[in-house]
Amino acid sequence: MIPRLIHQTWKSELLPPRVAAFADSWQRHNPSWERILWTDRMLLTFVSEHYPHLFDLYCSYGNAVSRADAARYMLLHKFGGFYADIDVECLAPLDPIANETRAVLCHEPPSHWPMHAPYRSHPFVIFNGVMAGPAGHPLWTRLLERLPLGRYGEDVLDQTGPCFLTGLYLGFEDKASIALHNCQLFTPTDSQHRQYPAYGSETPEPLTRHDWQCSWWTPHQPMKSFHRSVKTNVRRAIHRWHAGRTLSLEKALKQFDASVIDRPPPAGDRVAVLVPVRDAIGDIDGFIDAIAKTDLDKSKTKIAFCEGDSTDGTWDLLNKRAEDLREHYREVVVLKKDVGTRVSRDRRWSKELQRARRAGIAIVRNHLIDHGLDDADDWALWIDVDMWKFPPDLFQELRQSGGRIVTPNCVKFSGGPSFDLNTFVTSWEYEPDFYYKHVKDGLFQPPARARGRFHLDQLRHTDRVELDAVGGTTLLVDASLHRAGLRFPEVPYKDLIETEAFGLLAKDIGVRPIGLPQLEVFHVP
Repeated sequence: MIPRLIHQTWKSELLPPRVAAFADSWQRHNPSWERILWTDRMLLTFVSEHYPHLFDLYCSYGNAVSRADAARYMLLHKFGGFYADIDVECLAPLDPIANETRAVLCHEPPSHWPMHAPYRSHPFVIFNGVMAGPAGHPLWTRLLERLPLGRYGEDVLDQTGPCFLTGLYLGFEDKASIALHNCQLFTPTDSQHRQYPAYGSETPEPLTRHDWQCSWWTPHQPMKSFHRSVKTNVRRAIHRWHAGRTLSLEKALKQFDASVIDRPPPAGDRVAVLVPVRDAIGDIDGFIDAIAKTDLDKSKTKIAFCEGDSTDGTWDLLNKRAEDLREHYREVVVLKKDVGTRVSRDRRWSKELQRARRAGIAIVRNHLIDHGLDDADDWALWIDVDMWKFPPDLFQELRQSGGRIVTPNCVKFSGGPSFDLNTFVTSWEYEPDFYYKHVKDGLFQPPARARGRFHLDQLRHTDRVELDAVGGTTLLVDASLHRAGLRFPEVPYKDLIETEAFGLLAKDIGVRPIGLPQLEVFHVP
């Protein structure tokens, strides 16, 4: 059962005047409960003694809020009881939940959900400012196991906070061991101090009220000024003048058979592995070995390479290896498509080269669609030749997501940052001044890791997320979508191109790409 123990945390024993009054409410309503105020120094000792394997992670957090979040999960795991933020007022005795054997949580007020939930594919957001449960509960154990996965979160919400907790809950197998209530139980008022109306089939009597006085989070506020507005208008005009050819949704739909949109994912498992190749003489043999170690049924698998513009003998080696592979696979195809784009590897990320470079890659990908796919293929599995390792059950893991366009998390080492930053979900609409400042040659090219884009490493607390854009390092696509005319844009679509534009175009026509943050595939370092 839940011990009669109340945990709160603060920097020191000296509380801010605005919340000091709340401290008395706990003892007044719960005179038989023990209350512990854990200071920062006490928590350092606690974590180092009881969770030494997490101590370095705990100290590495760049803000006190993440440390406080991590500490609350450890306190509940070690001791059980009731955790409450320092700006929470107790409204009634906690005895009604003391006999619970489950972990007790509640939603954040639904007025908060639109700010956070949609971009993470969460149906709601769970409040972590008040929680209760027995010591050693499997939920607390899972939270501690997953803490290292949140290290690349964009902010506290995904590193350790409510979105981290929500994503973990959604993927938790034993939900019957958790009592998830509506927000009335612990936080009946929202951050604007509005009483949230009752909702759901059961409306508990409030036990606590979060006053949000010490909340660190503030919504993103666009910056406005006359000077910024003038610069933005100039940049917008320059972009429109120099954008060149673009693809509109209307034009894309004219080339697409929309009857495939409402189809379910293919039931068959005949796969065409589609591989764009250029100057890859050092990668081909390792790539072939890595594919052979996956769960793909070779009798049902085709491998189609498309080489172009190589200068290192890639074409000859591909044809040589293809002869050997044909003995083992359903079919092996070697195509050639020169596009005339010459980009040295050390300059391939230069912004001024991206439109030509990625347009060339899109042309090669579309050549593979036209000549590497046929009606016998259920799935197209796009894999870059410089991928070197996959989970053995890669294909089945991708299929089990239920998506028709699915991508795993491409990394260089296990648990590391995402390598393929073309895979993302956009968390807000960029302000025009920032947006047009980073448009180059008709493409929106913000700095890597620009705030407002979630990449898969920032969402590892979630099993499955709906995406706005995809990368092509490893990408599973329902082959019928390609046959219906869903191709990789060779000119900008909404200021994106190639795989990013492919993901956004698929979303706009009604097929939302899916990302699997916890399924890792490995790119060569």
